[in-house]
Amino acid sequence: MNTSQRLRLTLARALAWMLLLAGWVGIGAFAEVLAPTTTDAFALVALWLLALGCTATVATRDNLRPGVRRGALLLCAAVGATSLVAATGGGGLAALLLALLAWASLAALASGVVRALRLGQPTRPGPPLVAAALGGLCAGLVLGGLEDLPELAWRLGAAMLAAALLLAALQPASRADMPPSRCRAGLFDCSLPAWPAAAWRDVAAWPMLLAGLAMLPLMAALPLMAAWCRGQGIAPQAIVLVHFAAMFGPALLLHRAIARWSAARLSGLCALALAAGAVLVYAAAPPWNLLGLAFAHGSAWGLAWSGQLWAPERRGRQSASPWRAAVGYAVLTVAFGAVVQQLGAPGVAAAHALLGVVAAVAWLLAGTVTPRIKA
Repeated sequence: MNTSQRLRLTLARALAWMLLLAGWVGIGAFAEVLAPTTTDAFALVALWLLALGCTATVATRDNLRPGVRRGALLLCAAVGATSLVAATGGGGLAALLLALLAWASLAALASGVVRALRLGQPTRPGPPLVAAALGGLCAGLVLGGLEDLPELAWRLGAAMLAAALLLAALQPASRADMPPSRCRAGLFDCSLPAWPAAAWRDVAAWPMLLAGLAMLPLMAALPLMAAWCRGQGIAPQAIVLVHFAAMFGPALLLHRAIARWSAARLSGLCALALAAGAVLVYAAAPPWNLLGLAFAHGSAWGLAWSGQLWAPERRGRQSASPWRAAVGYAVLTVAFGAVVQQLGAPGVAAAHALLGVVAAVAWLLAGTVTPRIKA
């Protein structure tokens, strides 16, 4: 792969990750203000996740014509940006619903561009660590403090349009001649976890599996956590940037070591990070408890994510449709929203504490048993 091909793929991957992360948190920020209840707000985020998985079944197909994908990218970005601005100008929930559907489609189409570029390479590209970190940084800068919705709408809309234009330019002019990849389950060329249900039969794997799920409640609750931090005198964008830095920072610094780690060591470190988050969320004073939680559980997800990039068999059948994982994510998000509706901030703390406690207990139970996780 020459330098030009590598840069094109890296840029497309970074844009796809930016759209995923900024959309996940950004839609949540709008939903928290426009939805009648917290449960409804989380339901809108769940709908976004479900729409992302469903549209990916079409947007990532190898037989989709390049011109069609380019046109769809630009159309979705235009509709999404316009709808976000309209949502703050009187359009309300109706405009937000249209925006979230357009954004989900745009993120799925971005995944299709990444896939097309990857399949067109003569050699298999490496894991998208640098690209994902760049995408996370861009998402954090675009999101900002989340509190000013009209300003946030313009920033997110501009990001959508810029990303669509760049992705349309990066889309290969012809379909790749290489045999199609089997990997479709995880979006972004299988760089998101899609853990198999059968993996839960092995207790030794639980810490890694739970770490893979840690991003779900964190991303859904980030707008609320940012607001709570603002009430404690901490800039709200701090928790967003800390979380994104934790997701990708340790993976970048330790990527050479992680590639050599056994599954047992990776699972143990995931358990340690999850348990640390459970301790911090109750032992540290506000708002440092939330910042500590965001860093610890973000790091746990990053370890699990980067570890599975070198061992794709850990996430099960690579040919599975992405909508199946999206259904599970949507259901869990709605359930988490119901907990937060009833308990508020203690509900967020309790959910993450439960992850840490279960991971620690599973690691202790499996300590005397030979791990069966595939390395």
